[in-house]
Amino acid sequence: MSRRGYSVKQAKADVVRDYYGGVEPSQPTTSSPSFTQIAPAMLSEEEFSLAGITITFNSGTTISVKRATPGGVIKMLRDYERTEGDPCIL
Repeated sequence: MSRRGYSVKQAKADVVRDYYGGVEPSQPTTSSPSFTQIAPAMLSEEEFSLAGITITFNSGTTISVKRATPGGVIKMLRDYERTEGDPCIL
């Protein structure tokens, strides 16, 4: 994957970004209108139904996922298809 511009580091960053994607501003604790605190909205444990999986692509690249949402894994597979040009069959 890294030969085509999509590294494992980038894939991990994408999964983390997707996990914290539901960022919601919290109510400010001070009366200052110029500062808004942003707190990530955590997903429920049911969303983490994939743990300890290994994905091997047609090119021979193997990725081990410790813990991810199904949507995050699907997004990673779509990004792989886009960068590698090879379809991934789920």
